[in-house]
Amino acid sequence: MKRKIARYLLLVPLSLVVLLIIATMTRKAHTEVEAERIRTLPELVLTDWNGIEFNTLDLTSGPLLITFFHPECDHCRYEISSLLMAELKNRSFNILLVSYADTSETRSFIQGLRIADIKHIHIIHDPEFKMSDLFGAEIIPTNFIYNDSLRLVKVLKGVVKPETIMKYLYGSN
Repeated sequence: MKRKIARYLLLVPLSLVVLLIIATMTRKAHTEVEAERIRTLPELVLTDWNGIEFNTLDLTSGPLLITFFHPECDHCRYEISSLLMAELKNRSFNILLVSYADTSETRSFIQGLRIADIKHIHIIHDPEFKMSDLFGAEIIPTNFIYNDSLRLVKVLKGVVKPETIMKYLYGSN
């Protein structure tokens, strides 16, 4: 009887270790599949903050900066306004600002930063988290930087200085 108990006591932790290893391997494989989906900019039909459809196929070349943000996020406000002050708005690249926030909140944010009329900045409304889920953007702000060929160069999570973003947009990678 003691042997059976000892065998079960040994079997339970061993089974847990095996399950943990399988779960880790499955998660890693899932992460690699997700990363492959965005390695090149996927074709997406998105809706901007005005309700107008925007297709990523309209972006024929990069560099491209995709920033997931929320209008009430102080870190997001700091990062985006810092990018604008760094005169990135005059550079030759596209910016997709993606938010799940209500359009009225986003409208106030856009008007406050005076970015509504900048041609290469596209503000995307993502209320159902479709784009956020595809990209795995769980932290705001999160930046996805694509090169001239629209291939993913770098993912930056959290607040980032404009110089860091510029380094990956235009620097050697």
